[in-house]
Amino acid sequence: MFLIEIFKNSFWDGVRKAKAQLELNLARDAKNNKKSFYRYINQKRKVKESVPPLMNKNGDLVSTDEEKAEVLNNFFASVFSGNCSPHPSRVNGQHVGDQGGKAHPL
Repeated sequence: MFLIEIFKNSFWDGVRKAKAQLELNLARDAKNNKKSFYRYINQKRKVKESVPPLMNKNGDLVSTDEEKAEVLNNFFASVFSGNCSPHPSRVNGQHVGDQGGKAHPL
């Protein structure tokens, strides 16, 4: 298993170095070869992945962007429910949210 890790790390190190060299060459030649530079930039700007279908609370697969957003919103709302720790956080010796006796501005 150890040998596989060495080969894997060596491979990805080579990929990173080749990518860095390509980008360095494109940056150096950008003035003389604008077409290659902008082609590379435009390829990097394109979104390649989308969120796969998700399962809602009823066990149904949802595929539209709106339905996926709703499923993710429900999930994160349940994870970050606002239940705070019984131990208040401190920053610079003060409780977080402590206004020093001042009312919190709305």
